[in-house]
Amino acid sequence: MFTAVLCLAMLLLFFVVQALHLPFLVEDTSFLLSQKKWAAGLAGIGLLIADVIAPVPSSIIMLANGILFGPVGGTLLSILGGSGAAWAGYWIGAQGEHVGRRWLGNDALTRAGAFFRKHGMVAVIASRPIPILAEAVSVIAGISRMPAGRFLFATLLGLLPTAVIYAIAGAYTASLNGGLYAFLAVMLLAGAVWLAGKLMTRSS
Repeated sequence: MFTAVLCLAMLLLFFVVQALHLPFLVEDTSFLLSQKKWAAGLAGIGLLIADVIAPVPSSIIMLANGILFGPVGGTLLSILGGSGAAWAGYWIGAQGEHVGRRWLGNDALTRAGAFFRKHGMVAVIASRPIPILAEAVSVIAGISRMPAGRFLFATLLGLLPTAVIYAIAGAYTASLNGGLYAFLAVMLLAGAVWLAGKLMTRSS
């Protein structure tokens, strides 16, 4: 229930910011591609970090990173920005633990902590490519005090294939159709990770 409420709150915030019609939040690569490469790189990282509180089209940013910097450079920039967003969400959650305790109560917060101790790795890895859910999971991981080292490791594991797929799509197709195929690929990958995690949990 808390996850659903948090996702709805983020969605509402995204709609509010989207209503401002900011040029760098447009669902295409034109804004970044019109900048100098160094400025586009820094802007891409900043926008990916801001994704935790703003409706940033992260898949488009990662695609543009691949177009501008190739598969290796694009992957590194996307991982850097995506990791920054995850850590921002984790920090927000850790700082707002008292709010979560007031909303959820001690028992629910204890259950959340137990869930992240048991399933946190799979939840973080599988949620990385999924808009809104990725940010919500990062916040809840911080609230439930998931160990920072495990959170970082899971974040990197989840981001790496996503960043690679988008960077390759950008470097070798340079089109939004390529970005769509990349998006479908990372969604399938996220589903496969979640399914594998459930099967492993049942067998253990």
